[in-house]
Amino acid sequence: MLALRLTVFVLLFCGTCGFSRFGFNLINHCNPPEQLVGKFCAALLDNDVNGDGRVDGSDIAKDVLYYNYDDDLCIMQEWEVVTRWTCRYGFSDRNGRFMFKLFDGNKDGFWTTDDFKALNFSNADFLAAQYTRFKNMYCVDPNNRENPVDRVQCAEVNALKPEDVKCT
Repeated sequence: MLALRLTVFVLLFCGTCGFSRFGFNLINHCNPPEQLVGKFCAALLDNDVNGDGRVDGSDIAKDVLYYNYDDDLCIMQEWEVVTRWTCRYGFSDRNGRFMFKLFDGNKDGFWTTDDFKALNFSNADFLAAQYTRFKNMYCVDPNNRENPVDRVQCAEVNALKPEDVKCT
């Protein structure tokens, strides 16, 4: 019985046998969408917190509370953003770091609500920005296609047209 308990512990928390994020995913409810459009739609759902059809700074200020892994609600560090980006949306660590740098508006090495105050998109514009940012800013760099996750997702975005990015 002790051997069984130890085996379960090792599998869930130590990440052997290919289950490196299994324990983390159980605790943090990681279940990212498989398709890229689903990832964009999950981001829209998370960022239009009040459901008014617009993504603005106040919505994002509420969404980034889910990025908190160190009990400091005012500041999101890069590792927290990468953790959320990979867990919730299923993007690569590299893409998470890219997004962190992109939205660290004042380049202080942290995300705060001040970095997002000026944002104001309709939901359609938010989805278009997700698509354009991923295709034309991230995937255009060949270094961002080295990771197997990025290769698949960049190939997927290249096969999409802007009108294909819809949440139903």
